Amino acid sequence: MIKAVTFDVGGTLADGGLDKKLFVSKVIEYLSGLGFKVNKKAYKKALDAAMKRLQASWASGREMSFDQFYSLVLSGLGITPDDSLLEDLRSLYFSCFKSEVLPGARGVLEALSGRYKLGVISNSISCWPRKFLEREGLDAYFQVIIISGEVGWRKPHRKIFEAALTGLGLEPEEVVHVGNSPSDDVAGAKAVGMKAVLVLGQDSNEAWEVEPDAVIRSLSELPRVLANMDP
Repeated sequence: MIKAVTFDVGGTLADGGLDKKLFVSKVIEYLSGLGFKVNKKAYKKALDAAMKRLQASWASGREMSFDQFYSLVLSGLGITPDDSLLEDLRSLYFSCFKSEVLPGARGVLEALSGRYKLGVISNSISCWPRKFLEREGLDAYFQVIIISGEVGWRKPHRKIFEAALTGLGLEPEEVVHVGNSPSDDVAGAKAVGMKAVLVLGQDSNEAWEVEPDAVIRSLSELPRVLANMDP
């Protein structure tokens, strides 16, 4: 019997994302205003070096937190990271997100919340997914919100899914995960014994090796799909 549904955020519940160019320009302006000598070339070099470290973590299924990643960036610029700097960078980071709730998502969450426990399993070095859900008034629908940057593991690693299962107090076969990534969402969920629903976006072109239990093009299809899985 299906007792819970977990969701990815970016590309599943939310559209849009970080305006990277805007964020870079704001960071350079901010650091320059503090008297540090930072230009685009130096920032890119520091960012690229930090990204290599981050991607090495991803290869093993691990995730860095926002503070860990941007401490590397600051150190690469010859700047000693401290709590005040990192807090200001987080504020700049969140201010550069341009996201909105995908059509139909709010209504689907409302409809499902009366029948299932709901949760979030999201890949993000920052707590942006939680901030976004709070801003949009959606956080109250979820019993658990699991973010890779907070638990230290990234989808498709099984430990991030297990963290959600622990939070929900349920077995894998009692939970369906919904997301738009065949590798992160479908393969990851299926590997721990959960069912998986793949949401196909307009620009979906990633091939999948693990077959989802269902494929939908809109979240509005989800209640019917879940009913068919668990008659």
